[in-house]
Amino acid sequence: MSLRFSALTVALLACYPVAAEQDIERITVQGDFRKNNLQQVAGSVAVLSEQDLNRQSAQHLDDALLQFANVNFAAGASRGRFLQVRGIGERSEFIDVINPSVGILIDGIDYAGLGISSIAHAEQLEVFRGPEATRFGTNALAGMVNLTSKTPRFNPEGKLSATIANYDSWQLSGFYSAPISEQLAYSLTLDQNRSDGFIDNAHLNRDDTNNIDEFTGRFKLDYQASADLKLGFVAHLIDQQNGYDAFSLDRNRTTLSDEPGQDQLRSKAAAINIDYQGLSRASLQGQISYLNADSDYGFDEDWSYRGIHPWEYSYQDRYLREREQWTLDYRLVSKPAGQLFSNTDWVLGVYASRRDLSLSRQRRAETEWRYFDSTINRENLALYGETQTALSDKLSLVVGGRVEQYSDDYQDSGNISLTPDQTLWGAKVSLNYQLNSQAMLYGLLSRGYKIGGINGEALSKAGEAQFAALADKAAFKAETLLNAEFGVKASSADGSLTSRVAAFYMWRDDMQVKGWINPDLGPEFAGFIDNAASGRNYGVEAETRWQPAERWQLFANVGYLQSKLGQYQTDSGLDMTGRDQAHAPRINYSLGFDWYLSDQLALQAGLQGKSRFYYSDGHNARSDSSELLNLRLSYQLAQWELAVWMRNALDQDVGVRGFYFGNDPRDEYAPHVYEQFAEPRRFGATVSYSF
Repeated sequence: MSLRFSALTVALLACYPVAAEQDIERITVQGDFRKNNLQQVAGSVAVLSEQDLNRQSAQHLDDALLQFANVNFAAGASRGRFLQVRGIGERSEFIDVINPSVGILIDGIDYAGLGISSIAHAEQLEVFRGPEATRFGTNALAGMVNLTSKTPRFNPEGKLSATIANYDSWQLSGFYSAPISEQLAYSLTLDQNRSDGFIDNAHLNRDDTNNIDEFTGRFKLDYQASADLKLGFVAHLIDQQNGYDAFSLDRNRTTLSDEPGQDQLRSKAAAINIDYQGLSRASLQGQISYLNADSDYGFDEDWSYRGIHPWEYSYQDRYLREREQWTLDYRLVSKPAGQLFSNTDWVLGVYASRRDLSLSRQRRAETEWRYFDSTINRENLALYGETQTALSDKLSLVVGGRVEQYSDDYQDSGNISLTPDQTLWGAKVSLNYQLNSQAMLYGLLSRGYKIGGINGEALSKAGEAQFAALADKAAFKAETLLNAEFGVKASSADGSLTSRVAAFYMWRDDMQVKGWINPDLGPEFAGFIDNAASGRNYGVEAETRWQPAERWQLFANVGYLQSKLGQYQTDSGLDMTGRDQAHAPRINYSLGFDWYLSDQLALQAGLQGKSRFYYSDGHNARSDSSELLNLRLSYQLAQWELAVWMRNALDQDVGVRGFYFGNDPRDEYAPHVYEQFAEPRRFGATVSYSF
């Protein structure tokens, strides 16, 4: 009933008379085939501008994601690297190579599985919710996160920002954009972020074992070679030297590790973009990109120290990864004039990628070192297309599809060699009705897919008697998802109110789930990816911005989600059939306001919350519900701005990753819920200078 009421309300707002002289919210979606207004894109897309990110004093993607409806993340590392959209997404990556359900693009370059290290001075952050196979392929079963850094401008501009905060934290960032000539312009964004982190290690008497030390540089160069040809160059550098010491036997922020871990990443990426308008019927757009990344992720597996108890154990785990990838994505995009069919816009493209991945796992069990090495070479080739046909002045039909073939060449130190390959397809059909210039209704049906893979850990341990059951877990199948969605996007006549509502129902087949085998309930265990029979995810997300008065602006983003596991029983005998899926809170919301007390002084506040959710599909441990209050008071004087801010003002413990097992020898390894917590109360000050 509430869904019908919301949709009807927005539709009625759209019937207000059009006031042409008023400015209506104009947000351009960068990640779609065409750069269209957000209010005219069929599908549930949410966008945050740099101003939106500053409003919550967001310093990292973790902070920004809290503002999106039906979006969640999991940590299990120094940062929230694993994303879930509408309850679908991974929560970790150890030995097995996973294909994320929610991909990440930064300036068009594929960072799936690596995360976003910095959002400082971003042009725009977008989240596509629901399968986007036609546009993004196998990396977008549940959605896509798209970050665009500062675009080069021919009018010089720049900004420098400095932040100090509690927990010995500081950040220096800035960007500058300027022309080199009449045809050439560049932008450069730099960010250095450091913090001792929010963990006290009582055994080592240190407060920096979970520290943050991240540098990010992004450079863009645009060259208008001729009236018809525009070229672009993109370069990224990330140097992350974070610690990782997050889990406590006492289930708080005080750890006892004698061998704290690390979460390090060094990546380099470059891309060349082309936009050629010289063809009569279409423009040629594309990008070729390269990325090289080395990561070092490890942790103290026992979370304690030698001598803590006579029944202790001492294990350490470390994962060294190398990744090299080439990606090509080129498409023809029809022009409004001189089309093959006058009432049809179309896109036709080709995508190809090669990704070489290597893993070296080094695990110490007491004094014995165990090693596992694997390599996987993955090649993807896809053809895709989309048409948009005007059936009338107000009604249009969008039809898109993608066919993608992938092949793997897998080898590991256990003399396992496999070469799986498969062809998958995705599609989208959308019927859009433009009620008037302020309101659009749409209904769509889309199909997404995620490739299968190889359970390297299962293969490596299947020969051991206690793990004999893993012999049947050598591989996992591809997952497919069918999404039905209805949405309304509308603005009031004067532009003071903008709303978007989307209702969806998704059917998951061969749903990929994480499973574990722990034969004797001791420190020896093995993980694998399994397939449940099916899954169901349905709900609604709504976003509203309202300016009731000149000095007031209100925001409300609300998500409601129901998710169900299909027929699935864990190897430990738990029947999970019908239970909520992991990391899928039923309710999440973000409420906020801007209050301009004067021309110089502004108060901004935001409240983000989510209901309880299960941490895993393999056990029934759950998080607590949470409410985060963020405050920001800023003063603007000419080109200077001073802001004092507070995040998580209520100092809540918010779980971002959880396990259920026994790991404490002091209580005879009784099982508990062990949680990693997000940041506690943070407060700081930021000074910025714009020029």
